[in-house]
Amino acid sequence: MRLSHSLPRDNRPGFLLNPNWRTLLFSSRLAVAAIVALALAYWLELQEPQWAILTVYLLTQSSTGAALAKGAFRFLGTILAALYGLTAVKLFSQDPLLLVGSAMGWTFLCYYGAARARNFTAYGFMLAGFTGLLVTFQGAAAPDSAWLVALDRVSEISIGIACATLAGALVMPDHAGTQLRGLMATSRRALAAHCALVLRGASPGARVIDDRNALLPLLVKFDALRSYSRFEAAEMRADPARMDAVTVRFLDVLAQARLLHLQLAAGGLGDTPELAPVRAALERAAAVLARGAAEPALPESRARCAELSRLRRDLAALARRFAQTEHDLPLEARAQAVLICRQAAEMIRGLALLFAAERAVFRPHPARPAPRGEAHHAAHASALLQGARAALALLVFCAIWYATQWDQGLAGITGLALMNYQCVNNDDPVKLGWPYLRAVAAACLAAYATMGFIYPWLEGFEALALFLLAVLVPAGLLIGTPRYARAAGTFTIFYVAAAATGNVFTPDPLALANFCFALAFGMFVCLMVARLVPVTAEGARHRVVARTRAVLLPEVARGLRPAAPASREMLESLGALLPQMSLARPTHDVLARGLLACAASARELGRFKRIAHSPALPVRLRGTLRDGLASFATAAGGPPRAAEEALARIRSGLAGEMRPEGPASPLLVEAAAGLRFLEDRLSRDHAFRALVFGEERA
Repeated sequence: MRLSHSLPRDNRPGFLLNPNWRTLLFSSRLAVAAIVALALAYWLELQEPQWAILTVYLLTQSSTGAALAKGAFRFLGTILAALYGLTAVKLFSQDPLLLVGSAMGWTFLCYYGAARARNFTAYGFMLAGFTGLLVTFQGAAAPDSAWLVALDRVSEISIGIACATLAGALVMPDHAGTQLRGLMATSRRALAAHCALVLRGASPGARVIDDRNALLPLLVKFDALRSYSRFEAAEMRADPARMDAVTVRFLDVLAQARLLHLQLAAGGLGDTPELAPVRAALERAAAVLARGAAEPALPESRARCAELSRLRRDLAALARRFAQTEHDLPLEARAQAVLICRQAAEMIRGLALLFAAERAVFRPHPARPAPRGEAHHAAHASALLQGARAALALLVFCAIWYATQWDQGLAGITGLALMNYQCVNNDDPVKLGWPYLRAVAAACLAAYATMGFIYPWLEGFEALALFLLAVLVPAGLLIGTPRYARAAGTFTIFYVAAAATGNVFTPDPLALANFCFALAFGMFVCLMVARLVPVTAEGARHRVVARTRAVLLPEVARGLRPAAPASREMLESLGALLPQMSLARPTHDVLARGLLACAASARELGRFKRIAHSPALPVRLRGTLRDGLASFATAAGGPPRAAEEALARIRSGLAGEMRPEGPASPLLVEAAAGLRFLEDRLSRDHAFRALVFGEERA
């Protein structure tokens, strides 16, 4: 889990600590909460007080709602794990095979659940799997005191949860609902600026792509903050269904903007004098959006939506004008003008609808389930494999433990379970795991030095508290700086786990070194199993591609499915896949661009299909359009040549029927615009070809 979502950010080279006073207060709050938790654990004479201070740092979050959510799911997972561990010890403590088999079954269930769930629900499942293993194996070593092990673990973690939650609620509270409002305002301004950039057709393509790729990850934060706000006051809670509508609207605007950019970047309007009104309308729209994006907070007033509505109406009127009255222009020029005006109007309409949807997110609402796209949860098969892989890693380590009779086997189980955290819903856990393992190794070395050279000079808890404060405050500053948050958080967590001692300091450097080696070895075993048994979200991505290619687009083209729901499903699927995508990877970037193109293409196919059924068209042309669309639908998934031939037949039919005047003339121009759109997808849109025709693995 990431340690921060909206903490102060500064990524300048050489910039080490964020000097913002909020980050300093955040760091101090964490350190004091951790020391208070440790003091309470010492006072209660718990067996492993380090779990109290460890929990404080494990719950490090940037908002009160996130801390409450994570703490609640951690507490619930701990309770369930303790109950399982006590049951397993009672039933199987005398039979190692059954004990290990039971632990593997528990691990499988927990990590299967973690792969299917999201956000801190997934964290609760993982925590249950981790704690269940510790209670089971530690309790099996002394079955008569297993209940004490479970009670101590629950008590230690509960103390850490209470201290972290109270500190977050009382000192500089920052609500997830407030953060979500701020993120929505920021993303709204950024999206308006992106649309303004697109409307100015001369914008460099690389800049537009970078802009879009910076906007897409914001949607992942939307969902996380929305789920955290459920743990805050009613006025802070975001409605899940309305938040999903915001996500779909956001993606829809990006889809329209992408296609408009491709159209304009290819010299869509040229220098033709007759098209000057279109160029002027686009420039006016760009100026309005750029002006709004530059404001500190883009107004959400009715005036802003009214201004966008006027822009949309102007563009729609221009499209009708070129479809109906500009007979001196060639058909292609009229179709191009209609297509560009229509796409710009759709993009601006989407912005207005997005603003309206965002205003509704925090309004009072009756509880209701939120609709989800097909890919919103990890695929069932992928979750099964992730659960099986976690169980297999446990089996491998237990076999090594049994063969060596290692006295630090429990520390190895701890390391293995912690590394399993990093492997869930992660396409490349090894890439993430090695830096994690290095941070753990550095923390263990620092703890060893502390144990050997500093603790012998400390007298009493007051001296220990001052020393820990001197260490934890700088560590908290690093945690509060996003550039270093993950590495600093990992280092701090494992440092306090290894360096914390019981009430009586009994230095044993050899035992500490053995513990640290076992911890790292357990992580290493987990990483090796993850490398040998790779589990990725490729299956879910392939299912989305296959459904888009073989079901959604063909059915829209044949008139068997309405265009709007099909487009929405594609956008929902993209929103669900984004958390496990890295747009820096070419295949993931192609998939994102391809789904955006397909979502917009579904709407265009639906419009084309309606034109093909219009009684105002000649009968022969209607048949040509319908047959061409059916051939285009059949070609999806095969070579694009068949689709190109289908569109060529449609163009031939249009050319034979085109007349400068007549009641069917506007429809013919509209049909030519739709045809131009589809031809552009085949000739210029690499991502569309890759996804629909399988030219490149998407």
